[in-house]
Amino acid sequence: MNYVKTCVYILITVMVLSLVLTYASIMSVIQTSRSNTERVLQSYVTENSTYIYNSIINGNDATPSLNQDFFSTRYLTDGTLDYDGAYLYNRDNKGGYVYRLTMPITTFTVSGTLNLTCSYTLKIPIDFAGKMVTELSIPIKVKTSYNLK
Repeated sequence: MNYVKTCVYILITVMVLSLVLTYASIMSVIQTSRSNTERVLQSYVTENSTYIYNSIINGNDATPSLNQDFFSTRYLTDGTLDYDGAYLYNRDNKGGYVYRLTMPITTFTVSGTLNLTCSYTLKIPIDFAGKMVTELSIPIKVKTSYNLK
């Protein structure tokens, strides 16, 4: 009887450990996605800084005319993601995807500073026994502000 009790304890411990590792993996993917978005936003502003600065100084809100396609292309190349239809994918060595995200929607507002907001939905597959059970959808919104000096 003690063997059964020991097996149950080991099984419970392994299940809890599996949940903790899955949670840590998901949090790592979220943080990586968020930091990649921040890096792309900063790079985008750096490359377009003269245009953005002149727009703000002259009191014109010309930021909506900034090239959204350039931002999406930059996100693809900097984030090392693959494009497939309406999603951006991060693939593993076996061809499956680690996570995917919807095309980022970027909005610009100017009120003495430049405020950029990038929002998308991050989708992470949850696997069990080698099969995808469900897909976890997490809405992500990254905001950055740039002040004039």
